[in-house]
Amino acid sequence: MHLMKFSEMTAELAWKEGEGDRSLLNWQLDHQRFFEREGTFSPDMEIVVIEFKVVENIPA
Repeated sequence: MHLMKFSEMTAELAWKEGEGDRSLLNWQLDHQRFFEREGTFSPDMEIVVIEFKVVENIPA
């Protein structure tokens, strides 16, 4: 888990999220639009980034 400012998001974590083209710029633009719609955007706002690890892949 990472607690950081929106402006501190890294290219590595943006890539791991796997959305859009996986770039930091795409992550910033998409998430800024989301938070602006919610009325809560600030580059200094704190965000929580949680990483998950697959420990077992169970076939369907």
